[in-house]
Amino acid sequence: MKINYLLPLTFIIFFSSCNSTEKLEEKLVDDEIIGSWTLTEVITFDKENADINDAERTALANEKLTKGLTLQFFPDSSYTMFEGGNIKHGNWTYVNDKALSYGQNILKIDRFDEVGQMTGLLASIRNNDKGVESAVKFVEEIKKLKNYKEDPFYPGNNKWRERPLKKETNEEIVARLSNYILHNAYLLKAAYERNDVTVSFEYSRGVIKVFKGGIGVVKKNKINQTWKNYFYNDADAMKAFNLYSSYLDKQGVLRAVSTGDWVKDDYEILMKLYSQIQKTKVAAVERLEQQNS
Repeated sequence: MKINYLLPLTFIIFFSSCNSTEKLEEKLVDDEIIGSWTLTEVITFDKENADINDAERTALANEKLTKGLTLQFFPDSSYTMFEGGNIKHGNWTYVNDKALSYGQNILKIDRFDEVGQMTGLLASIRNNDKGVESAVKFVEEIKKLKNYKEDPFYPGNNKWRERPLKKETNEEIVARLSNYILHNAYLLKAAYERNDVTVSFEYSRGVIKVFKGGIGVVKKNKINQTWKNYFYNDADAMKAFNLYSSYLDKQGVLRAVSTGDWVKDDYEILMKLYSQIQKTKVAAVERLEQQNS
C-alpha cells in the first residue's frame, strides 16, 4: 500500500562553481547545509576527457535530472543519498570553507543568497570517480525535525537495509526487523511533526501495511522483493515476516484507541511494538526458534 505525502517547500539552494563570500562563511559556521536537498535542475554538465557537443551535454544533464538526486546532511557528519531509486549512507566532511566531501563527490559551495522567504546557495558537484562536474539547483523540500536522529532516513534508522555477508543468527534477524519497524514509526512521526497531510512509504515498502487507525501485514505474495533482498536470503526474510505477523491479532492487525489523528495513532502502535520487541528480545528469538521446530 502506498500513501503519498506532500513535503512542504521551505528552502531553495542553487549550486554552481563560483568564489566564496563572507556571507557563505557565516552560513557554513551555522551549518546551513544541514538538511534535505532535492535536485531540481542541472545547469551545466561536463565530463573529463569526453568529446561531447552541446546537444549531448544537454541530454546527459537531463538524464541526471530524470534519475533524481536527494541529499540529506545531518549534524553528526552522516549523510543519506537518494539517487535513481537507490539509497546510500556515509559520512560527510568539510574539505575547506568552500567545499564538503561525501562519498566520491565534492560539493563546492560559493555563496548563499536570500530569495524571498527562501535561502539560495550557489555551488557545483564533482564526482571524482566518474570525472563529472555539474552546476545544479536543489530545493530543500522538507523542514528539519526537532531531533535529527529521529529522521526516518537518518543512517541509524536504516540499519535494516545493510545486507549481511553471511547468514544471520536469530538475534540479528530480530534486530533487523526491529530497526525496520522503528524506521516506519519515524516515517509517521516525521509526517506528524511536519504537519504533512499524507505519508510516503516509497523507499520503505516491506511487510508493514499502514491504514488509518491500525497497522497490518502485507500478503506473502505481495512482499516487496527489495525488502527481501536486504536479508541474507528469502528464507530469513520470511522468518522476519512470520515473526512480525505473530505480534498481530487474529485478524492480522494492531489497533489503538483513536485520538482523531491516524498518523499519530499508527506511530504509537509501531513504537509500542518496537518497544515490546526491544524489551523481550529473548522471547522474540524464541518465537523464531519455534518456527524451525
